Amino acid sequence: MTAVSATVPGPFTFAKGNAAKLAAVPRYATGGLRTRFRNRDAHLWAFGSAFGLADGALALLRAARRLDPSLRLVWLVGNEQQARRARSLGIEWAAKDSRDGFEVTATARVVTITHGFGDVNRYAVGGATIAQLWHGSPLKKLHADSPAALSLGPLSRVPTAGGLMRRAYRMGTRRISLLPVAADEFVPSMCSAFDLTPQQVRVLGEPRTDVLFRGSPAGRRAAARELLERAVPGLAGRRAILYAPTWRDGEPDPGVPTERQWRRIDSWCAGTDSVLLIRPHPLGVGSYTHASRHVHLIPPSLLPESMPLLWGVDALVTDYSSVLFDFAVTGGPMVFLAPDLEHYGATRGLYLDYAQVTGGRWQQNWDGVLDALERLDNNTAAKDRALAHTAKVAALAHRHTDGRSAKRVAGYLLELTSR
Repeated sequence: MTAVSATVPGPFTFAKGNAAKLAAVPRYATGGLRTRFRNRDAHLWAFGSAFGLADGALALLRAARRLDPSLRLVWLVGNEQQARRARSLGIEWAAKDSRDGFEVTATARVVTITHGFGDVNRYAVGGATIAQLWHGSPLKKLHADSPAALSLGPLSRVPTAGGLMRRAYRMGTRRISLLPVAADEFVPSMCSAFDLTPQQVRVLGEPRTDVLFRGSPAGRRAAARELLERAVPGLAGRRAILYAPTWRDGEPDPGVPTERQWRRIDSWCAGTDSVLLIRPHPLGVGSYTHASRHVHLIPPSLLPESMPLLWGVDALVTDYSSVLFDFAVTGGPMVFLAPDLEHYGATRGLYLDYAQVTGGRWQQNWDGVLDALERLDNNTAAKDRALAHTAKVAALAHRHTDGRSAKRVAGYLLELTSR
């Protein structure tokens, strides 16, 4: 196993990522030549994720191990922290940008990613059976469907850069063999975003959400509360409100409360015996610093995965994040905060009508959010409407509710690679 090194380049943006892709075109070409005539080992699967050892890729690795113990399953890590976690979980690993990482990626029959080819060794994926698990059901537009996703910053002034970027996206995404989704509603969006066919985008369920369906609702609730209460001092016995905003391509979250709104949040939490849990996007930007026993930050560095926490939350506040589709499984109420809807719709874009997704109700600021939460507490009709809408979203977003999506995906990949 090789040593791991990591650099912290600052907040990630599409412009930075796309510029790096264009600069790396010669290395992609070299990698393609080096892997073109390599034999891939049917018993070797490689895994990686921008989230580290978590999310759907980890669920799939475990399912594959159960289905076929003869498989060699290797995680491509990006830093020493991920290497330590791999060791603690008993998972073989290699540093993705090392020689070993190239060899594993270049010879694995199946390569599993959750974001992009940079989850593994990006220069060695040619010829593999690639499973793109993604990391949420799409509300906001993705890849070539989104103007923001193709942003090049200053490079956009180069006449040929935009066309080259689009071709690079298409050439990359066409390598994908399987992209599993949670429901029929998301097939057209993913086909369009990744330039795939319905044969590649299959409604097998998302491995990352299996934890939401396993066991009884009471058991899920107890397990989630245990995780949250272990991480958040003073949460035991109190109501948990989760604020989980989406990523805005390096721009600050416009939903950060003002000082006056922070004071009102404190007052409301004290009066209702509630705690506001703030989970920023792993790549998000925003100042959530607020010293209070009623407000706690739970970043991915503290709790790596969101899915196991959701049953322990009593209400969700979000904007355009896919977490709304996941939280809907719990049946809890949702409040939507979208102060930048017009701007976000114009720059990033949405696949679904926001009025349909939200039930026609969203707020412009935290005053509106608190008013909505108060209505849920004090108005039975308002709460009934909110819960009915949650049930509607859950039915739309999840065809499979048996907690076996990882097994379905692993079984499909085993079948696909045996043909």
